[in-house]
Amino acid sequence: MSVSELPRSGPAGARRPASSRRTTAARRLPEQVGPAEVIALPLPRRAPVAPTRAPRRWPAYVLLGGGVLLLPWLVLLALTLSSQTLAWVGLDAMESVGLIATGLLVLRRHPLRTAAAAMTATLLLVDAWFDTTTSTGSDLAFAVVLAVVAELPLAALCATVAVRAARTPAPPSPPPTCPTASAAARRKR
Repeated sequence: MSVSELPRSGPAGARRPASSRRTTAARRLPEQVGPAEVIALPLPRRAPVAPTRAPRRWPAYVLLGGGVLLLPWLVLLALTLSSQTLAWVGLDAMESVGLIATGLLVLRRHPLRTAAAAMTATLLLVDAWFDTTTSTGSDLAFAVVLAVVAELPLAALCATVAVRAARTPAPPSPPPTCPTASAAARRKR
């Protein structure tokens, strides 16, 4: 039985609204039609995807903060050291630049973060070594505390960032462009 064959109510020739006809047809059809057949469709098997984890951002912020906090230390060193001022201020300035650059590169997940982190870790280790081996008396105690509290932990963080970044696969590079095709496209404009 089709929808047009269903009995009509109301004056002869008058049609019900479309929504009313569908409701009536839906009520009567299940009685007249047998059970629906379920067809199982094969689904393609996909390889399991490892859940992606958001990159850790705190190491970048720690490195940036360490580099920025080193700037006032540079001013203090320049004002208080009498001999060899340029050497120590220069070394600490390179550390500050290295920390800030490494922090920014880590935030951007740039491929150069590995090299920057390794170089900054080396600078921090060299600074800790020379601070502790060239100091005497109360300066030695301050150099050891500074090495243990700041320089060595930052060097370890930089080394960890460098190793983890080296193990992370690089993102796929964009396909190479054909120079002649791009030149032809520019001529058409």
